Amino acid sequence: MEIPWGQIFLWLHITIVAACAVRVLYKQHNIGTAFAWLIVLFVFPILGAGLYLLIGEPRLGTARAKRTVEMNRFYRDFAERYLADSQLQMSREMANRYHGISRMAAQSTGLAATNSNAMTLLNSTDSIVDAILADINQAQQSCLLAFYIIEPQGKIETLLDAVIAASKRGVDCMILADAVGSKNFFDSDWVAKLRRAGVEVHAALPVGLWRTLFTRADLRNHRKILIVDKKIGYTGSFNLVDPRFFKQNAGVGEWVDVMMRCTGPVVLEMTAVFYADLAVENDQNLSGVQQYLSGYSEIIPAMIPDKLRAGQIDAQVIPSSPAQQERVIYETIVSAIYMATQKIVITTPYFVPDEPLLGALTTAARRGVEVTLILPEKVDSLMVRYASRAYYPMLLAAGVKIALFKGGLLHAKTMTIDDDFTLFGTVNMDMRSFFLNLEISLAIYDKGITQQISHLQQGYLQDSEYITVKDWQKRAKWWGLVENTVRLMSPLLWDFTRDTKAWRPSESFQTAFSFLAEAGRAVYIASVAAKAISGMQEKVIRNGMLQPRRLD
Repeated sequence: MEIPWGQIFLWLHITIVAACAVRVLYKQHNIGTAFAWLIVLFVFPILGAGLYLLIGEPRLGTARAKRTVEMNRFYRDFAERYLADSQLQMSREMANRYHGISRMAAQSTGLAATNSNAMTLLNSTDSIVDAILADINQAQQSCLLAFYIIEPQGKIETLLDAVIAASKRGVDCMILADAVGSKNFFDSDWVAKLRRAGVEVHAALPVGLWRTLFTRADLRNHRKILIVDKKIGYTGSFNLVDPRFFKQNAGVGEWVDVMMRCTGPVVLEMTAVFYADLAVENDQNLSGVQQYLSGYSEIIPAMIPDKLRAGQIDAQVIPSSPAQQERVIYETIVSAIYMATQKIVITTPYFVPDEPLLGALTTAARRGVEVTLILPEKVDSLMVRYASRAYYPMLLAAGVKIALFKGGLLHAKTMTIDDDFTLFGTVNMDMRSFFLNLEISLAIYDKGITQQISHLQQGYLQDSEYITVKDWQKRAKWWGLVENTVRLMSPLLWDFTRDTKAWRPSESFQTAFSFLAEAGRAVYIASVAAKAISGMQEKVIRNGMLQPRRLD
């Protein structure tokens, strides 16, 4: 009897497509995204199912998810146990309009806004490294480092030597570096050198062909955190790289970064983020972190009075992760933009927004808010440059000012609202940072710090050139076609091309991933189109329009 392979294949195809379609309808809450995936599943049945299983959902793995649930309890227990004191609540000086943002972030992360913080803005590589070195050299209890990129060259070698020296004199030293972003670091002899000195070195989100079948390889830990003695904390845009050596062949100049040195209750929140990231990597880390922190159960309360005298700044640590149901940093950004009444200034190296963020910026400009985007003239990805430019006509038409920074790759991620709110940290204005990366931001509800960062932004503007509508319209028309085409692929322009050129997987894995990325772009193209159609339909219904409006 001849086996009916055609029928078997057909029924297999129907079963697989039906199962994936049910999962899409169950998991994908965005209508446009769900619609796009359904199209891919039915047009490319076997390939579409494989693509969805590999890149359709932000999967961090079942075991990691369980550890994440446990560490989320840690977030909340930590805040309730050590930060619930009335003295650590928001000061009365904080503008009432920001209480909603603070409350929203706290509900998502368990980390509330606190007062009595002090902060120092560091805006050059020398000032950043010198401050970090000074604090590490004076460390007495612990030194915790979590960075997306560690490149042991130049000044960074001196910094790593300081960590080794701290470990040798009895300081608990731990390094958590992203497995992809810090590939060169893990391939160097520095890891063995650090471990011999007693420094714990861990890789965040390891990648591999087998792991790709169960987790998404493009989900990265993009945080930059340094904590010394649980009393001093750093975060911002600065990776552990020396710009004199880092990506010198990219043709973008030296990277321009900023960091914030913090003391006060926010440092305890940053510490919670670090230990949570460390713990969820594996079961051994989880038990080790729990045991380690238990030894500080009596010490931490004794530290709080000192921190209360640090300063008068109201601030909040906001970590984000694809494991969270809420997109807390993204929601914070959009909410703050809608609250602006006078001005908005944003610096970001990578600007590829989605439709709601784009709408928030253009709406703010139309209602009279002075909106300024400061972007680097050159970035280390040609595709990203073109994708960003596709948004310029819409922004310029709405009255948004766009300034191109000419003094290198402006890597600072800052947003100031009016004169009393700042968002400062690791988050780029792109969908990867919003939805896929592990990020950290400081929400700063303070006029003094906002004024300092505004002054820094004005300094960037002095080394920038504004784009005018007139000059932009003079360009060849075909450039618009190129940019809009690239824009459709923008959600996947960030895979491993932005800060991770040092990552060189095996040839077979690289080929396989490239294929998946290219195929995945089709999914996102359909998704973007579906979202656009859906958005137009909503506007028609909402405004009662009978005739379609032209979208320029």
